[in-house]
Amino acid sequence: MKVFLTNAAKDELLAAQLASRLTDAGIDVLTPYGDIVPGDNWAEKVAQALDDSDLMLILLTPGAMQSDSLRNDLEYGLSSKKFRGRLMTVIVGAAVSSPGDVPWILLQQPHKQIGSPADFPDVVDELMALAQ
Repeated sequence: MKVFLTNAAKDELLAAQLASRLTDAGIDVLTPYGDIVPGDNWAEKVAQALDDSDLMLILLTPGAMQSDSLRNDLEYGLSSKKFRGRLMTVIVGAAVSSPGDVPWILLQQPHKQIGSPADFPDVVDELMALAQ
């Protein structure tokens, strides 16, 4: 299974921890943002990663929705037939502290609220169940 992991730039360390946990479980994690170097075509790299993915995983922390790239990925995932029923949100910490932090539509999709990275094994379990 290949999972496209999207997150706000401020959450790169947390996303790397989640990606490591997923990789340890045998899941191929695509995170093109960390692999883009100067001169690369950003849109092309992201589009390729999305095309190669079976499932989209959105990492949300407080304030993450301020990220343009996260919002763009989210819009694509919600409007794409490919990811219908194959989009999951991981809400970390008190991300639901204000009305704009988690779009209502994400709460209608598969999602997992966790307190900290210590709960990432629960995310792996939910993701595996969703992929079935």
